[in-house]
Amino acid sequence: MNRKRFIMVCFLILLVNMQIHAGTFSISILNEHNLSALVISPDKGKYRLLADGNELYAAGENDLVYVSMTGEKLALRNQTGGLGIFTSVSFEAIDEDGEFSIRSVEPSIERGYYHGSIYLSVDFGRIKVLNAVKEELYLAGVVEAEAGLGFHPEFYKVQAIISRTYLYGNIYRHADEGFHLCDEVHCQVYKGRLTGNRTVYKAVSGTSGMVLTCGDNNLITAAYHSNCGGQTVNSEELWLIFRPYLRSVIDPYCRSGRSAAWQRRIDAAEWGSYLESMGFKKNSDHADNSLFSFSQHRRFVNYSIGGFSIPFSKIRSDWNLRSAFFDIEVQNPGKNIFLKGRGHGHGVGLCQEGAMEKAARGYNFIDILQFYYTDVKIVDINDLH
Repeated sequence: MNRKRFIMVCFLILLVNMQIHAGTFSISILNEHNLSALVISPDKGKYRLLADGNELYAAGENDLVYVSMTGEKLALRNQTGGLGIFTSVSFEAIDEDGEFSIRSVEPSIERGYYHGSIYLSVDFGRIKVLNAVKEELYLAGVVEAEAGLGFHPEFYKVQAIISRTYLYGNIYRHADEGFHLCDEVHCQVYKGRLTGNRTVYKAVSGTSGMVLTCGDNNLITAAYHSNCGGQTVNSEELWLIFRPYLRSVIDPYCRSGRSAAWQRRIDAAEWGSYLESMGFKKNSDHADNSLFSFSQHRRFVNYSIGGFSIPFSKIRSDWNLRSAFFDIEVQNPGKNIFLKGRGHGHGVGLCQEGAMEKAARGYNFIDILQFYYTDVKIVDINDLH
């Protein structure tokens, strides 16, 4: 790293640290899109519109500001005309409960609704959009996006603690880019402010500061997935990394969940060709493909036939399957292979549909977390600093 780049990275890390101390987090929104033109409007409260650090005016509710990329800069205009061309633009909430909406024009993306402030610049040939938002408002948005609506409050407390643990455990993931996390799946899905359900926000505020740690008092990797199919997975069986708190557990609670079962039919010749490409050598004594059958009465790491084996996780990835927990049945010998699967997701850590069911049956959030994560503690994040 050259000296100029090193100085810039240090400055950006300092900036994100300052935001943390202020209780605000910087989230890159619409991160996966190559944005080139946007429309932004305050929905609640007033916003200072700043360009290159200078205040242009205070924008009120329903004022529209158009932002478009021109080279390495941003062109601004409102309903009355052009405002100029600038390097950076920000909409800073004057009121703490400020809310705004943003719609991408190029490419065309449905309008999104957010709390807090917004900062715009051109980065790698696109408009970078950063949402500065208070922790609890951000986490409430994450919990709703990751879990949906209509579930028991104890489940939302579980999801809130997991999401907060992830936030603080990955807080410097994008520090060299000037923000904490993005809104994509590889960080945490974040679609902005709540749609109106106060249960989610109450669960977040009711667990304020709570995070999960393991025996060495370090934050855990709070992995979770949609449905484990009845048994979760040891971390090392999927990621080759042993985590003492990510142990396989038998989970009867998710077996009636909406993602509990799935099926996929595959042409036998196509399946055979796939296995051969992986190194399998078919025995002519099994021309009816009966050799392909395999039953996972419990989770196995590898699909093994004869002397050949391949990780179920590899098959899942290659065939874009819902999970790696499935049986293989040969039907109409020589023609069809049926994969009869259980669950949805990687299977490590907390099973969301199992946790939903446990909450509905009266288990509290502590019981649920300690069921899925082995020997963990719930502590206040402030006690770790």
